[in-house]
Amino acid sequence: MKKKILIAILVILVFAGGYFGYTRYYQKNLVDQKQSIDENNTMEVTTGSMKKSIPVSGNIYPIEEQALSFSTPGTVSSVNIEEGETISQGDILIELKNNKTKLELIRAKNNYQNVQINGSKNAIEEAKLNYEIAQENFQETQLKAPYSGVVTELLVQEGDYINSGQKVATLIDNTNYEVKANIDESELANLKVGQDVEISMEALPGLQLTGQLTEISSKAESTSGVVTVPITVLIDSVNNSFKPGLSADMEIITEFVNYKIIIPVTAIVNREGKKMVQKVVDQETELVEVETGLTNGLKIVVQSGLEAGEKIVVNSAGKGNTNNVQRGSNNFSGPPMGGN
Repeated sequence: MKKKILIAILVILVFAGGYFGYTRYYQKNLVDQKQSIDENNTMEVTTGSMKKSIPVSGNIYPIEEQALSFSTPGTVSSVNIEEGETISQGDILIELKNNKTKLELIRAKNNYQNVQINGSKNAIEEAKLNYEIAQENFQETQLKAPYSGVVTELLVQEGDYINSGQKVATLIDNTNYEVKANIDESELANLKVGQDVEISMEALPGLQLTGQLTEISSKAESTSGVVTVPITVLIDSVNNSFKPGLSADMEIITEFVNYKIIIPVTAIVNREGKKMVQKVVDQETELVEVETGLTNGLKIVVQSGLEAGEKIVVNSAGKGNTNNVQRGSNNFSGPPMGGN
């Protein structure tokens, strides 16, 4: 019985050794065999740029948006603005009926001027304070623009009675916009404030914008078990067609290289743990070892081993290759660009 078991083990070992030996030999021959060299399966090595990015969607909002209200109750006597109107800082937007406060202001002013002629020091100080209080009370009946911008909401009209603190209008600064978005927690380690961002908008097709990541929230949010981190991106330039709340698609650039050798990932052959490329020399191919870098899943950066102008076989990975090139996501490669 033991003899039969031993024979069975030996048979298994022989078949296994033969199988692995054949597989290794077959794969080696596939890589080593000569390939036809023509314009369809070769390319000239050139330099270019490549980026790795994180896609995320959000909505645009003005950096400054303020709900306007009065600090005193009263009846609206005049509305000097319309919804959608562009106004300047200091413009009087809405006024309340102010006959009483205006009268008090005039009396306080006259008293202050008179008492300065022959009044005592205390009397002058008292008149001055009364005048300043009357000025403040009168100013509270006038709603002035705190900054230049656009009125996006107007909620009152002449004759309306309003309470203290009641919202009467909304003002935005339309010269600066940002994108608010939530990014998956798995991407948090790849984010850094200051990273460049490419932005497109469905409402404005063809418009390509740029921006910078300006804020990464210190607190995560959880919705239906999905954990995200709020981020803010400042848009570099503003379009006149921007509306608060419009959607925006972004690509946050986490890695970028320029003026580097870039080849298809299919040109890479893995041989005994080394990455190699079939270079064309005198109409023959020879394997050369290369050091690789950033990849976008379709193309890969070659750090060393190839020079611009050399020719390589582009479909080496299909010749028995066990290619383990790591895939990237949502990346782009193209002609040289500025920067490093």
